Amino acid sequence: MPILEGFVKARFASSILVAALIAVGASGCAFITPQATTTIKEAADGVEGNVSPDIAMRNTTLISDDGKAASLIVTLVNVGESGNQVNIQYVNAAGTQVTENAFVNAHSTLTLGGLTDKKITFTGLDTKAGALFPVFFQYGTQTGTKLLVPVLTSDWPQFAGLAPKVTSGK
Repeated sequence: MPILEGFVKARFASSILVAALIAVGASGCAFITPQATTTIKEAADGVEGNVSPDIAMRNTTLISDDGKAASLIVTLVNVGESGNQVNIQYVNAAGTQVTENAFVNAHSTLTLGGLTDKKITFTGLDTKAGALFPVFFQYGTQTGTKLLVPVLTSDWPQFAGLAPKVTSGK
C-alpha cells in the first residue's frame, strides 16, 4: 500500500502542476502586459480643453478646403449654475484678432458647426489642411484657454459639405 499511496500523491501533484501550467499558458502575457483600458484616448478628430471652472470644449475642429475660410465645429459644455457667453477668438492672416460669441445655457451643451444651424466661420485665414490653428476660448472673468485646433478638409466622408463654400473671386 505505501507504493500505491506514493503513486496517488505523485499523480495528484502532477495534476496540480498541469492545471497551473494551463492557467498560466491560457492567460498569455496578461500578467506582464499593461492594460489597454488604462490609457484614455480621445475617440474624436478634434481636440478638447476646459476654461475653469464651468466651460469645456469638446471635439474642436476646423474644416477648410481652401485654407482661407474654415468652419468651426465644437461642442461647448456648461456645467455651471448660470449661462455663459463664450468668446471664441482667432488671429487672421492680416494679424487682426477676431472675436466670435456663443451663449451656452446653464447645465447644457451647445454644438456649433456640423449639421446644426448654429455656425461660426473663420475668414481671412492663411492655413492648410493638417495644420494646427490656435483658437482661444474665454468667458466672463476667467483667464481662458488656447487650443491648437486641427484643420481638416471635407474630403473625409464625415466632413463632406461642412467646409465654407469657396468663392470664385478668391
